[in-house]
Amino acid sequence: MTTSTPVSTSAAVAQQAPTRWADSNSVTFTGRVFNAELVEGRYGEFVAMDVITRPVQDDDSSQVVVHFNSSALVNFFKAGGIPTGRVVTVTGNMTGVQATYTSKDGLIVPLKRARVLLGETICQWGPKPSKK
Repeated sequence: MTTSTPVSTSAAVAQQAPTRWADSNSVTFTGRVFNAELVEGRYGEFVAMDVITRPVQDDDSSQVVVHFNSSALVNFFKAGGIPTGRVVTVTGNMTGVQATYTSKDGLIVPLKRARVLLGETICQWGPKPSKK
């Protein structure tokens, strides 16, 4: 049998009270496509994409990878519209930030670049990289 701690009515009301600021956590990043791949998921195909950007302009060590998934980009990806290096501006709701991962040995290892996770994204595409 499990027991639970009762929550006072005033505490429950305080948790539901609206704030004076937006809680959408909407952010915009402009960067270049770092990696994009077509993935077969539970509900069909989607594109998993990473965009690399520098939030601090003159600091090469401050690179961030922005990661998101989109089923709306499948046809665009298949047509070759998302090559590595293409400029893209991504706006979405921040769903998380990762700075570490757990190795197979159970050790916590820092990522080379922090990863920002986005949901409900919108992409604005810039020019494709020049062919060499």
